[in-house]
Order: sequence, then C-alpha cells, then structure tokens
Amino acid sequence: MSKTRLLLLILLIFSILCVDAQNKWHYSVGLGASLNTGNVNNCNLSNDGSVTRNDSVIALDFHYKLLYSSLIHKANVGQQWEKTNFEVNGGVKMDLYQYGKYSPFLACEALTNQFKGYDLKLSGLIGMKYRLYVKPSVCDYSISAAFVYDWSDFTDETVLPHNNYRISIRPKFTQKIAENLSLYHCTFYQPSVLDFHDYIINSVTKLQTKITRMLFLDLSFTYEYRSRVPSESYKKHDILSEVSLRFKI
Repeated sequence: MSKTRLLLLILLIFSILCVDAQNKWHYSVGLGASLNTGNVNNCNLSNDGSVTRNDSVIALDFHYKLLYSSLIHKANVGQQWEKTNFEVNGGVKMDLYQYGKYSPFLACEALTNQFKGYDLKLSGLIGMKYRLYVKPSVCDYSISAAFVYDWSDFTDETVLPHNNYRISIRPKFTQKIAENLSLYHCTFYQPSVLDFHDYIINSVTKLQTKITRMLFLDLSFTYEYRSRVPSESYKKHDILSEVSLRFKI
C-alpha cells in the first residue's frame, strides 16, 4: 500500500497549497520531535500543516500531520536503515456559524499507519457543536456530538468490520493562562453502534507558547485507546509526547 500512502500525502499537501490566498485565510506549518509508546516505541520526526478560513458564517480547516522514524539494526546484513514508524493523517472540516451557540459541521479524515494496523482508514463525520462558555480572547469551552462512518483497509487479516458506524462525543476547551501562553484540550469518545464494547478514546492536551507574532512553541500529549485492535499483534493504547515549533501567518 506504499502507493496509496504516497498518493494520500500528495493530495493532502496539494489541498493546502492550492487554496487561494485571502485575508481570511491563515496558514500554519510545524516541525518537531515526538516520543511514542505503545505500538511504536521510539522517537519520531513530525511535520504538520494547516490552512484555515474563519468568518462569522463559514469556517474551513484543511490539515495534515506526518510522523516518521527509522534506525539501523546492527544485526541486519548491510546495516540498512529500517523504517520504524510512518503515519500520515489529515482531512478537512467545515463549520457553519462557528461563533454561534450552535454550530453544525461536516468533516472527512484519512489515516495510514501500518504500525497501528491500518493501510488506510477513511472517516466521514456530521454533527453539531454547542458552545458552553465563551470569553473572547480568553477562553472557549464547547461540546459536540457527531455520527461517524469509518471505512478501514487493515494491514492484517482481521475479524473487525471494514465498515463501522460510531457516535462521537467531544468536549473541548481553549484557555488563556498568561499573555503568551494558552492551554488546549479535547477528548473524543467514539463507541460503535454495532457493538458498544468497541470504542475509541483519543485525547489531546497542548500547551501553546507564543514566541513572536508568527512563531509558536507547542508542547503536546496525545493518548489513544482502542478497545478492539485488528489482531493480537497490536497494542490497544498509544501515547505521543511532542515538542514542535510552529510558524503561522
């Protein structure tokens, strides 16, 4: 599935580069290092980028993230580099009336990571966000609910369904701590409507430091738990700790 992964990466980057530049569009690119535990236990290089458009009616978000690592096994003949992690994920999201009390949204996500058992995973979401409390430039607390359709092409033979349907509940907040320091958190809980013992939890906590007007330092912690994995070869939990520099215009 290497051609599929390459095509996915090209399409994600192409989507970002081809967006027409306007004052309402904002661009972000980051480069960093991360430490994985779970299905991957090593350090990675990471790269991410996004293009967003925000106004009072429509908000658009194109984004991608790339994780990569490799090392030389001395036991191998020729001591060639061996890939130890490769993940590409990204997608697009559209919010309607994002600054209102209620905001409907649509999203599409794509993921490839054979170390987690996915040659390719595609997800489509439709849902509604409810803003609990907002203080402009200080904090924004919200909760959302969505219906999710997943299609997965697994790396190994598995009894898991290729087509799955989930409910997604997501609390989220952004809180300004100091003049140039903000805390961000969101957690997704996604049980399958086919089997409520099959669920996914994905939690992201991020500390964002503004160094200059366009340069940011991010420290983040991501925890993922899958109650059902493709086979016994895979672990149910993955932890990612990351530090990255982000350039935003």
